[in-house]
Amino acid sequence: MKKSSKQIKELKFAFANKKKKIGLSHWRFFFVGVNSITGTEQMFFIELEMLNPWLKPSETSLSFKPHVTITADDLQYALAGTQAARSIETEELNLPSYCAVRVGKMGASAKQLCYYFPVKDMEFHPKPFEIQIGNKFFSEDKISGFLNLSKEDVAAHPEYLCDSGTASWDLHYEAAAENREGFSSKDSRWFPFGLKTEFSGEIKFDGVDYIVNPKKSFGYVEWFWGKTMPDPWFHLSAEHLTSEISGKTLFKSSFSIQGVFDDNLSCIGNFEDIRIQFCADRKSKSYSAVWDCIQMPEAENIDENLLHWSASFHNKLWVLDVDVYCRIKDLFNRLIELPDNTRRVMSILEGATGTGEVKLYRRRGNSLEQIEQAKLTKVLCEFGHIEQSDFQ
Repeated sequence: MKKSSKQIKELKFAFANKKKKIGLSHWRFFFVGVNSITGTEQMFFIELEMLNPWLKPSETSLSFKPHVTITADDLQYALAGTQAARSIETEELNLPSYCAVRVGKMGASAKQLCYYFPVKDMEFHPKPFEIQIGNKFFSEDKISGFLNLSKEDVAAHPEYLCDSGTASWDLHYEAAAENREGFSSKDSRWFPFGLKTEFSGEIKFDGVDYIVNPKKSFGYVEWFWGKTMPDPWFHLSAEHLTSEISGKTLFKSSFSIQGVFDDNLSCIGNFEDIRIQFCADRKSKSYSAVWDCIQMPEAENIDENLLHWSASFHNKLWVLDVDVYCRIKDLFNRLIELPDNTRRVMSILEGATGTGEVKLYRRRGNSLEQIEQAKLTKVLCEFGHIEQSDFQ
């Protein structure tokens, strides 16, 4: 299914608007590949990010890399101990400005590979919507590319915030159901275009081949733009639902929860023929939401430390409750640089093996009618906070 004109308009806003010099934009793809030899499943992610790209369109500037401003004359002043030496700034903290492609795998052996480049290297084509960066390609129905980072590269550039390795991918994707809703304000936008997306093709990661089957890819696609990232960062998305009432797989059900936007969460979902929307950008206070992410107490004889995501939404018609658990050992701690010059990062715990349940109720006067109760597996779950980076 091709993207709607609204979806294409939003992507153009993100990747072709030169007036938006301060801020970041993430186009994120998640999908499952099957090891061609062992048959085991592996969740992958691929991202295209822009961070203050039009500040320095011809440069790749990472703020974690020192920008020394001492000239030869400055050095002479310093050696001589003159008054002028006292005013020398040894380091200038510049706003970061770059684009990046990231590809990684999630789980206990999680890692990510990163490629940074200036926005001038991006070839943008509006009709049809396509982005080309060397051998890396993004469009409304296809993504492909290759990355190779040696151990020497990573050791020499710790500011890359990534691992060494190789990856190549050639994938087609198609949304099983079109979504046009999300969150939009003057400071940020979020649209889960592909609540339920089918990927097909292959990805090779560190020499291992993975086949991506559209019926088993459990794909998800979203786009986020903002002056900075929401703090805290709270995300849940799932498309593998099994009804505990009927025992049937809910093939037309999926949902995504994102925030925190304006002290609230947004939730977009389909539960078979029922459409649910709790949008934090609505002017009227049409719903309330409560949420949390906490570490569960360790239970005796259970060698598992769990994080628990919970979210509950209420309005005049619906009540939606979501509970998801993920083993801490399966979570990947990722650091994402923020667009200011304070050397702060968003530190996100990210996993794709969440399990739990969702309950949907319809209000009938003063009582609640249970519409669905479903088991959740393979849930994408994220939680993060802005932190001052230890990396200098």
